[in-house]
Parts: sequence; C-alpha cells; structure tokens
Amino acid sequence: MTAPPSNTVDMKRSLATLVLFASLLAGLAARADEIACAAPRCMDVQVPVPADLIVPEAKVRVLLPEGYDALGSTRYPVLYLLHGAGDSYATWVENTDVVAFSADLPVIIVMPDGGDSPDSGWYSDWVDGSRDWESFHIDVLIDYVDATFLTLGDGHRAVAGLSMGGFGAMSYAGRHPDLFEAAASFSGAVDTRYLTPLSGIAFELLHEQFGTPDDRVWGDQLTDADTWKEHNPTDLVADLSGIELFVATGTGTPGGPAGDDLANVGGYAVEAFIFQLNVSFLRALELAGVAYHQDVYLGGYHGWPYWERELHWALPQILEVID
Repeated sequence: MTAPPSNTVDMKRSLATLVLFASLLAGLAARADEIACAAPRCMDVQVPVPADLIVPEAKVRVLLPEGYDALGSTRYPVLYLLHGAGDSYATWVENTDVVAFSADLPVIIVMPDGGDSPDSGWYSDWVDGSRDWESFHIDVLIDYVDATFLTLGDGHRAVAGLSMGGFGAMSYAGRHPDLFEAAASFSGAVDTRYLTPLSGIAFELLHEQFGTPDDRVWGDQLTDADTWKEHNPTDLVADLSGIELFVATGTGTPGGPAGDDLANVGGYAVEAFIFQLNVSFLRALELAGVAYHQDVYLGGYHGWPYWERELHWALPQILEVID
C-alpha cells in the first residue's frame, strides 16, 4: 500500500491540532463562565415554554442576593436585566461585576435571553409570527420567577437593559406599566422611529451584521407605522408617567468617565447615533411632563465599561423604589 504524501499527513495533523485547540478553548470558556456564575448565588434556569409560543432560547440566568434562603421567609424585589443585540442571557455576568456588585443588595436579578444577531428579538412578538419574545417574558417568565423564587411580586419589580435591552426596558415599561415600578436604559435605542424612513432602511440593511430590527419584527417602517409606534419608547412616553425612569448615555466623542478605547471607532460611532436617539426620547419625556433621572455624559463609547458604570449608577436608586 502506498503511503499518503507527507503534506497530506501534515494537513491532517494540523487539522487535528486545530480541532483539539478549539475544544480546549471552548472548555476554558465554559469553565470561566461556571466560575463567573457560581452556585448558590448564580444559576441558569430552563423556563418551560408554552406550546403556542416560539422562542429559540428559554434559558434564564438568575442572580440571588447573598444569604438568600429558599426555605426562609424573606422576600425580595426583582430586577429584570436585559442584554443587547449580539449578546445572550449570560453576557451581563461575563462582562461586568454585577455578581460582586449585587452581593450585598437585597434584590433578585433575572437575566433572560432575547435573541442573538442577526435574529436579535427586540423584546417583541414579531409580525411574521416567528418569535414571541414579549409574550414569553411578560406572560410566562414573570409568573415563573414569582412562583419559583421568594419575590415580593407586584409593586416591587423593575426592568433595565443596555442598547437593544435599553429599548426593551422602556418598551416593556410603557406597554405594561402595571408590572414595573422603575425602568432604566443604558445607551438604549429608545427612539426606533428616529429619522423615519431612513432609519428603517438602515436597520434593514444592517441587521445581518448588527442585529438591528428588519421587517420581520414590526413590519415596514412606513406601511406598518402603527406597529412601530406601539413598541417605540419615544411614542410611549405618556404611558411611562408614574414609573421611575433612569436614562444614561454618552455623546460618543473621545474621552468619557469610564475611559477611552480610541481604536474602537465603531463603538464611538454607535454611541454617537444612540445619543441622538436619547436626545429625542428625553425631549419627548419633557414635552409630556414625565419626570426622569439622567446620566448624560461627554464622551463614551458603546461598550461594557460604560454599561457597568451605568448599572452602578442606577441600581441603588432603583432599589429605593422597588424594595
């Protein structure tokens, strides 16, 4: 039998080495996540999904306060902490100090999944019928959390999020004001109809890369304008009256209170655009006479150091409302 050429053998060895290396990296990443989310305080829970709902991921990360006793009588308020496009239920824990920061705070933090790029869910039931994120979070998850953990229930619940999650927090609060006492947006996309119809065209073109909403989510921005309005925080400002609101954003220019990353050109560009959406949202709140707390700062890029900083700013104040 003729031996295979040496270059073929070398190629097979290289491929085997790459596969082994990839497996090791995956194992290390999984181990790092286990360390970051360690029992008994942090756990991942698979929430049952009703047969009539469609969500690709029903796993939820739950962060309990230090000293939580499932057999005890102490009950806690709940913060629903939402991720951005391209992220998952795990990324708040993976990229910030939320575990350590919240250890001594009397709050249960629930981090649900909301879809990953290019199928980022935008915390909505899609008009094409292929995703039911809002129904899952609002009608299923909240009841599941209240039934499974020692929560204080209605009147002691808040929602917060970054970027797409900032949109989700304000959209959920506006659409379901009876469920949330406080809502916070960190660099949130809080005016999805800004510069209509140009924004709709841009979102459609960019959704494969950035997870922006395409026509599957709310339809066409012009012909389905009512659907867009029904979910857009800037169009829901009147419904946010009576909810304690926290809005944080940077200007997207060099500098900023959480430091620079001048090589991150895209991060600065995204934050500069997000800043305009927040200016529009805050203007609408003021015109409607709706009170809010703001942390609008010079500089800053669209990145985790800023979202961690904004969580530190907002969460203690939110607890004063929901505890």
